[in-house]
Amino acid sequence: MKKYVFKPYSKLFPTLFETEKKRIQSHTKRPMAIEHIGSTSIPGLGGKGIIDIGIAVEKEAMDLVCTELQSLGYEFRPNFSTPNRYYFMIFLPDMEEGERRYHLHLTYPENSEWSDFLAFRNYLRDHPEEAKEYGKIKEKAALEANENGEYYRKMKEPIFKKIHTLSSKPILDNLREEDIENLKG
Repeated sequence: MKKYVFKPYSKLFPTLFETEKKRIQSHTKRPMAIEHIGSTSIPGLGGKGIIDIGIAVEKEAMDLVCTELQSLGYEFRPNFSTPNRYYFMIFLPDMEEGERRYHLHLTYPENSEWSDFLAFRNYLRDHPEEAKEYGKIKEKAALEANENGEYYRKMKEPIFKKIHTLSSKPILDNLREEDIENLKG
């Protein structure tokens, strides 16, 4: 199975996210913000078809939530984590593909990675032309990368930096009221 592919947007993506969000919430009673992030969270934007989920909890609770997520079947991937964000992966049954990959990013509200995820997503949702441009570059990168992850990321880097810069000037302009509440914890 090729990792670097470009698939069209599916209207099923929000439902897949909501279903998994409910599964996670039912497994823990801990206060947390759970957000759909990444390409599948942008209506009309194609990509690899991976459901990206961002979760923010109190910093002190991250290790405990890490254990809880692993008991749900998520594979903790320390090599892809950062000191302030834990990364997980899981494959779940899927009516379109048989099995779909999910990535989960666990952090805390004060971490800039959390606000960056939300601002980037919101900017693309609010700027469909930028999302379309980003999609074209992602498609070209998938075609040309030949399973070379470094090359794939390098091709996307200029547009990613451009959107990141636009989405964070000032960052609060691209955050919705509920996002700002999530940042407060």
